[in-house]
Amino acid sequence: MKMKGFLLVFVLIGCPLLGFSQQPQQIKKDFVVAFSNGNSNILRSYFKGFVNINIPGEKGFYSDSKAKWLLHDFFQKHEAREFSLKESGFSGDNFYIIGKYSSGQTLWNVYFLFSPGESNFQIQQMDIEQIKK
Repeated sequence: MKMKGFLLVFVLIGCPLLGFSQQPQQIKKDFVVAFSNGNSNILRSYFKGFVNINIPGEKGFYSDSKAKWLLHDFFQKHEAREFSLKESGFSGDNFYIIGKYSSGQTLWNVYFLFSPGESNFQIQQMDIEQIKK
């Protein structure tokens, strides 16, 4: 009887957490594809609520629709040449990704912070800063 109770608790509590913990692997894959191809549509599902943004020409808190548009606009202005993922991991409950984006002769540091939402992670912060030579 105790084993059945344990299994029930694992199924009700553990399985959703297991799926939630696997999502960062998918975020990394989506993120690398989006930045390697300059395609912001791949990251659409991660924009929910307001996003703290620091990109060329824009700094502040923006709605998810405006944040999506700003990332799309960045890719239009700075066409993707190469992207490399430098680091990813957890800071508390948040998941972060750090990378280097290349557009023409310009290099950019890229930092995204994802916070846990109701059913998946969502973009909380987006920083794209030019690397000065």
